[in-house]
Amino acid sequence: MSESGEHLQAMNQSLVSLEKDPSNKDLIGTLFRSTHSIKGMAASMGYRTIAEVSHGMEDAMEVFRDDDRQISPKEVDLLFEGLDALDLLVKAVENDTQPEIDISALISKLSSAGKNAVESEDTDHLPESGPENANQSAVESAASEILNDPGETQKTQFNINVEIKESADIPEMRGYLVLKKLKELGEIVEMRPDLKILLSGEFGNRISIRVATEKSEDEIRSLCKSITCLNGFSIESVADLNSDKKEASKKVTFQRRVTDVQSSSARTVRVNTELLDNLINIVGEMIIARSRLFQIGSEIKSDPLEEAVTLMSNLIRDLHYQVMSVRMTPLETVMNRLPRAIRDISKKNGKEINLNIEGKTIELDRSIVDEIADPLIHILRNCVDHGIETPEERKKAGKSPSGNLLISAGREKDNVIINIKDDGRGMDPEKIKAIAVKKGLIKKERAELMTDRESFMLVCNPGLSTAETVTEVSGRGVGMDAVKKIVDSLSGRLEIDSTPGKGTLMTIKLPLTVAIVQALLVKICGYLFAIPINQVIRTTEAPKNKIKRSQKKFSVLLDDELVPLFSLKKILGIQKKSPHSHYASIVIVEIKNKKAGLVVDCLYGQQEVFIKPLDRPLKWVRGLSGATMLGDGSVVFVLDTMNLI
Repeated sequence: MSESGEHLQAMNQSLVSLEKDPSNKDLIGTLFRSTHSIKGMAASMGYRTIAEVSHGMEDAMEVFRDDDRQISPKEVDLLFEGLDALDLLVKAVENDTQPEIDISALISKLSSAGKNAVESEDTDHLPESGPENANQSAVESAASEILNDPGETQKTQFNINVEIKESADIPEMRGYLVLKKLKELGEIVEMRPDLKILLSGEFGNRISIRVATEKSEDEIRSLCKSITCLNGFSIESVADLNSDKKEASKKVTFQRRVTDVQSSSARTVRVNTELLDNLINIVGEMIIARSRLFQIGSEIKSDPLEEAVTLMSNLIRDLHYQVMSVRMTPLETVMNRLPRAIRDISKKNGKEINLNIEGKTIELDRSIVDEIADPLIHILRNCVDHGIETPEERKKAGKSPSGNLLISAGREKDNVIINIKDDGRGMDPEKIKAIAVKKGLIKKERAELMTDRESFMLVCNPGLSTAETVTEVSGRGVGMDAVKKIVDSLSGRLEIDSTPGKGTLMTIKLPLTVAIVQALLVKICGYLFAIPINQVIRTTEAPKNKIKRSQKKFSVLLDDELVPLFSLKKILGIQKKSPHSHYASIVIVEIKNKKAGLVVDCLYGQQEVFIKPLDRPLKWVRGLSGATMLGDGSVVFVLDTMNLI
């Protein structure tokens, strides 16, 4: 399933690119190879429907591989339809459900599109049922295409001896995939055992293939190292065999460990994400236990104990780093879906969009990457649907007919910044405030005092939309509300900036991880609370006589900026009295895109904490994002400062 998903994603990207460059034969080749791989895997495992759709797509593409004819937009749409069908069928297999799709009409359209193609395989070879028949039919048909007669060629010939791992599943399928991979080098002159024995799976895991190629021995070695199912391989150059009509008889020998063994960097293991979640939970518990040992060490005052605790602390820190490295996932897994989404939305709206994506390799915790996909799609829908104008409107405004959409990602300390920028019509802050007042979201007096940036954030209120019409894509006033909720739940921050007639910039700021973080511990009336460091701008202490009061509101002047102050004690509803002090301890955070100071009794220190999610009813309490445990066993609530007020 995982390999099929990778092929489907590659096909999506290739089709989007092919639509812009219909004469690109390389893209056709990439599409065809991915489709062929899915067909081979499906047929070998008895999934007839997937194999039939894949075969139909091959038929539709065949004519464009060999002829000079360019693919048309209508034919691209048909391939997209076939791709969507494959996606549904593969997901049905993964979820062990019956797909709600009738492929007969699609197969007919694909076959009609490919009726002028060069003679291709006949789908009659697909099995009626069972993987056994499939192995002897679809795979054999596909593999037979690989063997070529090189004729009189001046290419260099090599004997390549490979050994497939005994642990490899479906050896006949693995043998076929090895044969297919080596075909990329050039022409297959001879192979031992023959194709029939290879596809039967009874070849003892060892294959000898003679290839006529223009590639060097180093290039062949590099390709062999990239084949993950090999236990080892050896390469022998065959000198001038074309001029000698008599084949030299050679005995192919294998050793358990051949000289060229795959490097460890080429070895990968697919791991269930649930195991990674369990692993990070265990590391989190170890961090809590480490805090407890530090607490005990400070009470006992033993040098050997202190050394042992320090050593264990370093090991836990290294383990934490390694586990987080495993959990880190590049944004590419999300970003690669966006071109297809933009393509579909822009076609429905009759708009032309130039999409540019930067920073795909930036990595985030897997849990965050999984959650951020939907917010990005919501934002892009807004950009395309009522952000970027139609080609006619853009021409009248003196812009190019095609709208430009830029998605970029970058690192900033322990955060990742994602920017989504368009050059559309932008947003009018006065119009947004007028709609908000009309809907009763804010009062007119408040609207008059709001800055433009505060006005733009009003679109994140439920039910507020600047779209004049409701479409199936957007305009109902729920998209940006959902975006902000998800970003806030990830301890992130959403910012919006826009210039009427010029475009809009939306910025999402996210932490690298939400499980194990550095936190600032603060004390209020004897109770400890934790604030994630990535939410803290700075901390300070101010003499109470320097705190200004105006109409029951407090503020303090910091760096020539008047920062409003809020008592964390009052916000949390704590009734106890605070200890008397001439100074106020203040934690400066950002609330609703403005600096604010949270007044606490004292700053207790900074510590690495493992945040555990809250269960009902505590998870419904506003301003709490989780809980953690300290070394002395006490439970501390983790505050979500963005939703405190």
